Amino acid sequence: MQSALLGQDDVLAQLTGAYQRFHLPTTLAELEVDINNQAEIDKVIAHTLRPVESIHYLPVTLTPDTLRAAFEKVESFKA
Repeated sequence: MQSALLGQDDVLAQLTGAYQRFHLPTTLAELEVDINNQAEIDKVIAHTLRPVESIHYLPVTLTPDTLRAAFEKVESFKA
């Protein structure tokens, strides 16, 4: 997510490849979260945007829309 939010596609590709080699999930689908289920994604976004979350240290403006776009990018990303 961080790499997607920061527009670091090269890092995202490296991480995706590494996660795949270690058989770790690289998509929400692999975590049994349906990106097309609006209510489910809204819950994840609301949780992620809580003020106590470390994501707020990133140097980007965080909104539900930017986070949704990052989720969609990661979900469709191919290393």
